[in-house]
Amino acid sequence: MIVHSLRLRLTLWYIGILAIILSSFAGILYINVAGNLYREIDTLLAVQTENISDSIFMFWRTEWETAFPETPPERWSEMPGTTRSIQRLIDEGNFSELTTLWAQEFDELEGSRSFRILSRDGDFILASESFKKMGLSVMESAVTEARQGKKVYQTFFLPKSKYRIRLITWPVVEDGRVLYIIEIASPLRQADASLKGLRLWMLWLIPLTLIAASSVGWFLATKALRPVGNMIAQARRISIKELNERISVPPTGDELELLAVTFNNMLARLEQAFKRIRQFSAAASHELRTPLTIMKGELEVTLRKPRSAEEYQRALGTQLEALNEMVDIVEQLLLLAHSEESEKTLEQHPLDLRTISNKICDTWRSLAEAKGIRIQTCSDAPVWVHGEQRLLERLISNLLDNAVKHTPRGGQVGISLVRKEAEACLTVKDTGPGISPEELPKIFDKFFSRYSKIDGTASTGLGLGLCRWIAEVHRGRIEISSHPGEGASFTVFLPAVQPPLSSQ
Repeated sequence: MIVHSLRLRLTLWYIGILAIILSSFAGILYINVAGNLYREIDTLLAVQTENISDSIFMFWRTEWETAFPETPPERWSEMPGTTRSIQRLIDEGNFSELTTLWAQEFDELEGSRSFRILSRDGDFILASESFKKMGLSVMESAVTEARQGKKVYQTFFLPKSKYRIRLITWPVVEDGRVLYIIEIASPLRQADASLKGLRLWMLWLIPLTLIAASSVGWFLATKALRPVGNMIAQARRISIKELNERISVPPTGDELELLAVTFNNMLARLEQAFKRIRQFSAAASHELRTPLTIMKGELEVTLRKPRSAEEYQRALGTQLEALNEMVDIVEQLLLLAHSEESEKTLEQHPLDLRTISNKICDTWRSLAEAKGIRIQTCSDAPVWVHGEQRLLERLISNLLDNAVKHTPRGGQVGISLVRKEAEACLTVKDTGPGISPEELPKIFDKFFSRYSKIDGTASTGLGLGLCRWIAEVHRGRIEISSHPGEGASFTVFLPAVQPPLSSQ
């Protein structure tokens, strides 16, 4: 379903993360722009209030110099009269007259600045026409803070004009005492319009960016996941009958290439496992068919008519031999089937390989002599290896079984054991017809069928395949040398170890 599509989820994640980043960036940008814009307005208002305060002071000073041109400023406080300082003017109630003259002189009442002058108690003194039109009443809280020497910034919304204004309440201080208060208002129409335009740009730009990014993200996700789609299509075509097929490995050098390689390795293991299962089934049915056929035929013949005790005993002996052969076959099949799992549970100890080989040779000597085959052993001294006795006995027994099976009557099987530097070398050589060059590369395959030229019977490679696994699990190897008509020689190389102190 498309809801669970990895491509869709990657695109949605990409859009979601990009939306968060863009929204955060837009929010931070808007806050910074608005803050800087309002700070510029507040700075401009503060400069204007200082200009008004300085202008009133300079006007008063000019008026005084005009009235007393011969008196220096440092002696103004000694002059008689009521206009020696602005503070005195305020105390005597003449400050309103001074501001009125100042406003008329500089045409401030009809000017562009919207201002109002209040006494330190908040009483109205003077206001420009533009300020009066705003209809702002005196704010007691602002006057209270200004009386304490604090500068107050406020923002108001004018319902009639439908725009906001920024108002500064500025105390004029002299000698630590608030003389009067100046209020200047500035409309925020231009700032609000700029911020509104910025918001509209962001509201349009972010969705358009997300739409464009989603298209790019979908394209990139589709391109990045195209090898995955190809792998899925190829994997769907692979069935049990086509396990030899492999996924095409994309040369991307990333996780997709590693995924394809890993999947191919898994297919190779599955192919090998199914092959082993089929070979195991074929080998089991083939190897068990002969003893079962013998048992069935012997029983049918025996039960056709009454037999003597000696005949029944002989029949039972034949059944026992067939059962022993079946047990041996089943044991080897189980060992091969669980060979990979058995490697982790092996308990290996120092062992004398000469003692083990002599023991197995003694067991096989009577069986070989019954077929007219002689077994010769050659071992100069004990040779110690590190291994599991049960598997090493199986290794030597299988090699002898293979040699006896392919050696004609009157032939000979030789087994020798020597130590060459750091390796124990065990060699089993027969005088049979040898192995053809075509069969040599396959001789150790676990289920390779080989026909005996001695009795014409066929056998799977259970024994020799098991021999190679036993040698490898002991960190060794097995090699074969054979020429047609000259017999075969199997040599097992195992790491040799020093004998334990108890044996010395």
